[in-house]
Amino acid sequence: MEPRGNLVLVTGASGFIGARVVRRLVAEGARVRAIVRRQDAADELAREGVEPIVGELANPSDLHAAVQGAVAVVHVAATGTEDRTEAKRINTEATALLAEAALAAGCERFVHISSIIVHDLEGREVVDEETPLIASDSERASAYAATKADGDRAIFRAIDLGLRAVILRPGAVLGAHPTSTWGNLTPRAIAAGQFPLVAGGQGTLPYVHVENFVDAVLAALRLDAAVGQAFNIIDGQTTWGRFADVFRKGSLPPAPDNPALAFFAFRGSFSSEKARRILGYAPTRTFDEAMAETIAFIGGS
Repeated sequence: MEPRGNLVLVTGASGFIGARVVRRLVAEGARVRAIVRRQDAADELAREGVEPIVGELANPSDLHAAVQGAVAVVHVAATGTEDRTEAKRINTEATALLAEAALAAGCERFVHISSIIVHDLEGREVVDEETPLIASDSERASAYAATKADGDRAIFRAIDLGLRAVILRPGAVLGAHPTSTWGNLTPRAIAAGQFPLVAGGQGTLPYVHVENFVDAVLAALRLDAAVGQAFNIIDGQTTWGRFADVFRKGSLPPAPDNPALAFFAFRGSFSSEKARRILGYAPTRTFDEAMAETIAFIGGS
């Protein structure tokens, strides 16, 4: 499916990743529709040439209205709350509802943005797409990890029913934006001495620059070979300690004793070979470029 001339629905269009996806789709000549919760966000998107719909992700009637006429859906919206009820409502239930609506509307492609954190890392040395998803009731699963994993399961069920979907699981997405976890919020917390380093910062940080990730989104829209599959999208790997060292100004607090932080202690590696082989994924922006972008952003904001 080529974006040019086609209507693409984007959720989470006002957020960090969603805004970059919208920008690139518009540049590719796509007609973009976005479902947003607030009128001010709708007004801003309209000024950018996007067709906004004010509605709720968990409202079936809003979703059915949003997908009408759309050739493709890029589902970016998610919540990082640790309120498990709300996380389930948005990350799992709304994802299932949107997939159902897209299938009923005959959408040709559905790209679901998941996360590398959905994998069960216990006992693993190398994590790839065959690594099992973390169990919903695992003590090692944060609310985000558990509900995003269940969101992936919902998409696979929709694929079995005929939805032409692709799941993309990025590592920590780097790049500057007010809502970016790793390109603004966490660096500020590190600089303020408020970000605990799990396992002394020796855990593996799999990362991807946001613009490289949008390349993967566009490939997933275009390539029929991607349909029905999940892909881990990783540019490279470093340690959480090296990441923290870019922004820290002093000591950081000890990590709390919380099994749900196991992701930050994992010392294995993450494979993105499948994305490179099937999607032709070839990242061009580097870790150092992302760090420079973030430093410039937080220093000037």
